[in-house]
Amino acid sequence: MTAKAKAGNRAGHITHGNVLEDLGFTAEETREIEIKMTIWRPLRAEMEARGLTQAEVVGLLRMHQPDASLLMRSRLEKFSVMKLMQFAGRLGLMVRSMV
Repeated sequence: MTAKAKAGNRAGHITHGNVLEDLGFTAEETREIEIKMTIWRPLRAEMEARGLTQAEVVGLLRMHQPDASLLMRSRLEKFSVMKLMQFAGRLGLMVRSMV
């Protein structure tokens, strides 16, 4: 095998074990994203289990349709942690916070 072929099998960069940090997010941004995803996963699971449409999500969560679309596609940049917790409560989910 040639040296060029061997080099082609090597990783392009070294990962630090956290893809968010590898993408340049700060530790604070990374933690916020992780918290949001921790809240979003059960939200998404509950919406799927109920077979909710975007229109139904709009009514249940008291939001506008574009926001329901973002939420259902895991585009969480627009939503604060507190807002996601409110959504969980409106779906009857219990949210616990631990420090």
